[in-house]
Amino acid sequence: MGDDKRDPARSADYHHARVGAAAALTAVVVFILIFDAFSGDYEASPVILAALLGTIGALVGIEIRTDWRR
Repeated sequence: MGDDKRDPARSADYHHARVGAAAALTAVVVFILIFDAFSGDYEASPVILAALLGTIGALVGIEIRTDWRR
């Protein structure tokens, strides 16, 4: 991450990767919750959902912190 200050293009690459990962994980959480709502046999694990939501929060938090520094 120290290289982000030296090379703005690399910083932008990480930005897009973090935003893309957060969006993909959000889609996974939505899919799990919809599948849980419509399937009688499947129950979403709170531990898995908490881990996914925590990861999304961390990725978005890094972006907020990075934008705040600019």
